[in-house]
Amino acid sequence: MIRLLPNPVFLPVFALMAALFAAACTPSDQRRREGEHAAGDAPQRDGRPQITRLGDTDREFANPAARYLPVVTMDEFNPDVTDEERENPEPTRGGSLRIRTPANFQHFNPLTSTGQPERQIILQLSDGLINWDLETLEYIPEKAWYWRETDLVKTRTGDVQMGRVIEQDEEQVVFVPDAWNVTHSLYDVAEMNEEEGYVVLTEERGGRRVEGKLTVLDHTVRIDEGHDSAKAEEAVTIAVEELDTWENEIGNEVETRLFVKENSAFEFHIREGVTWHDGEPFTARDVEFGYEMIMNPAVDAQHRRNYFRDVESAEVFDDGMAIRFIYQKPFFQALSILGGVEAPYALPRHVFRPEQFGGDEQALGSAFNNHEFMERPVYTGAYRLREWRRGDSLTIVRNEDYWKNDPDTGPLPLWNTEQPYLDRITWVVYSEATAAVRDLINRTIDVDLDVEPTTWNQPDTQSSLFLERMVRAKRPGFLYTYIGWNLENPLFQDREVRRALGMLVPRQEIADSVHLGAAFPVDGPFYFAGPGYDNTVEPLEFDHREATRILARKGWLDRNLDGVLENEIDGENVRFRFRYSIHNAREYHQKIADIVAERMAEAKIQMTIDRMDWAIFADTVRDKNFDAVRFAWGTALEPDPFQIFHSSQIEDKGDNFVSYSNPRVDELSERIRETMDPEKRWEMAREVHRIIHEDQPYSFLFGFYEQYFIHRGLRGIKIYPGQYPHKFTEWWWDEIPENRR
Repeated sequence: MIRLLPNPVFLPVFALMAALFAAACTPSDQRRREGEHAAGDAPQRDGRPQITRLGDTDREFANPAARYLPVVTMDEFNPDVTDEERENPEPTRGGSLRIRTPANFQHFNPLTSTGQPERQIILQLSDGLINWDLETLEYIPEKAWYWRETDLVKTRTGDVQMGRVIEQDEEQVVFVPDAWNVTHSLYDVAEMNEEEGYVVLTEERGGRRVEGKLTVLDHTVRIDEGHDSAKAEEAVTIAVEELDTWENEIGNEVETRLFVKENSAFEFHIREGVTWHDGEPFTARDVEFGYEMIMNPAVDAQHRRNYFRDVESAEVFDDGMAIRFIYQKPFFQALSILGGVEAPYALPRHVFRPEQFGGDEQALGSAFNNHEFMERPVYTGAYRLREWRRGDSLTIVRNEDYWKNDPDTGPLPLWNTEQPYLDRITWVVYSEATAAVRDLINRTIDVDLDVEPTTWNQPDTQSSLFLERMVRAKRPGFLYTYIGWNLENPLFQDREVRRALGMLVPRQEIADSVHLGAAFPVDGPFYFAGPGYDNTVEPLEFDHREATRILARKGWLDRNLDGVLENEIDGENVRFRFRYSIHNAREYHQKIADIVAERMAEAKIQMTIDRMDWAIFADTVRDKNFDAVRFAWGTALEPDPFQIFHSSQIEDKGDNFVSYSNPRVDELSERIRETMDPEKRWEMAREVHRIIHEDQPYSFLFGFYEQYFIHRGLRGIKIYPGQYPHKFTEWWWDEIPENRR
């Protein structure tokens, strides 16, 4: 089916790449005395935490998503820190930190790594082209000292032109050729006049004058050259009939649209003086190389590739110090994805030496997947890898030649040149929580950011001795857990059968007996307090009787009375038995599996538990070598269901590893990505939520309170919104303990 549609007019708003929302409320005086803080300890609805948001105030936001952000307070949970110290901190430099981690690390190539523990390490070692203020959602310069965004227009007789669309209706388009939205750091501005619409850069940044409509934020100024500038006087009016068209595939349809593509061209201009850990200069060629590796089909980067799938071209220019990306169509996350905000992708070309493969993509991809970089990475960040003892510990140390601390490259927003304050950080692997508690008490380790419910509730971690040394903090987290059903298995291909299986999972029993108050129910694939979550969806309750009725109606009966259901599938008699895969990084996974297996057995379904090491488990899931899997997914404030639910992500080790396919979800996932109006995106996301709930490719389980133990002597700690809430470059010791000097 082909339809002629006008190109939608997109609003110029920032997009979010990942989870950006945490709950926060002021802890009681009693909690402060006890050294415990619980962000989000508010009255609950339907078992889920109620959230106090920034949007509950009268404050206005340039980005509508910021309404969902909390206020983040430094050291809010620490009873030893006064309000005066929070307002006027005095960081000290030096000392080390030891953190407990429950899982072994796999490797540290950012394109092929999929695990959250590895991502946390990579974020300490690397920088993006741009960064963002986690408290306001403002994008700010990092390795790119400025960037530009603009639109694309093509007439029936001409080439594609870049410039700003400043007006559009059913009859015409008003277009300013070669005009951009330009974003600079306020540190780079010597003079600014909002009324007259111009900025003058500092002499160190070339002294250039840039004219246009100014939007001044906390750390940056955005100059829209399409308005209030000399370029704006060159605006042209193009009648609709003069515009070329392009064909856009959405789901199973092809829509013919006018060739007016807003927010589809991006330029990043690289900062002079940025260096890799080995001292080599960072250039746009490194950005280009990272992009090329993501798009190389031989590279195990399908989970990253889906975000770059609509990039039409990447061109390096300005003597290797700038790169321009052109998107085939608008994508609401394009700026943050290309800028590597929370997922850096630029790689040291000189380390991989792609030229030696003579253009052979397969050979290059194979070598890339197994390169020594995976174990000895070279990045540009504030820390560098010092030592990795597999299965035991990993240590990073301060990068003494860090480019952000060079006066010629700064100053930069949100950065103090004394950072990072800590000399080194070590993650120590503790698979057993009891040993971790012992070593927290005896000061062998300082922090546990992965506290299990049984550990949180045991007397030792609530004793006066423990609270003299540690604070207890928790907040509603940004992931949900689920049981994923492999839809390639004939057992799970009927959605009514999957619904029955979901009814056999005793969520409340698990929450009470295993999670001990740390879990709350969820029934969809988005953040439970975000704008894409549909609160009208009725949760799937435990109901053994109804589940067995559904299964019987679908032909699942114990015909030979041996205690296991049977059915005929494709002419064969099939018994209802399956493997349930879990990993061993957290002790309670086995307890949950045992409970689920018992309830399945009561319904005459045979479930065996397949427990394995985290690294093997991750590969097992990616290879789809499972029947059912208990897994977790880090969710986002801004819903983008494409990566895990679009049918294109089933193949090539994509993250749709349950092999789910629904044409309407495919269509909505694509429309969400190209829609820049957040309210429209969120409405479509809620429809996706409803469809996923009906189809049940996952049996959704819980969201969680993330629970932390942190040494009371640590300072500068903010629990930021997002999946990676801890910025270790901001932490310091109030007084460095002797064993951490």
